[in-house]
Amino acid sequence: MATKFTLQPKPTFKANVSIPRAGDEDGVLTFTFNHKPLKELADLEKLEGKTATDFLLEIIAGWALPDKFNADNLAELIENYPAAMKAITETYYRELLGQREKN
Repeated sequence: MATKFTLQPKPTFKANVSIPRAGDEDGVLTFTFNHKPLKELADLEKLEGKTATDFLLEIIAGWALPDKFNADNLAELIENYPAAMKAITETYYRELLGQREKN
């Protein structure tokens, strides 16, 4: 059954992010993302005086890890898995723009 379409999207959405791990298969981590309207997203992308981690903190609402989602743990994820930054950002935009991969 099709979901009823509305002009206002749900405030959050979930997506699985495939994170490359050196010497191992990619790990899959489910993130809950904040849905941002395009205008607000454009303002966030300017990153004036902000870091890339600051941007991620704006678009991510949570994750499916036993570790609490916060700035310190996000920084640790990025430090330990450098490709996570790109993987998270690409997955967010792909979902937001409806460019899901087909099987």
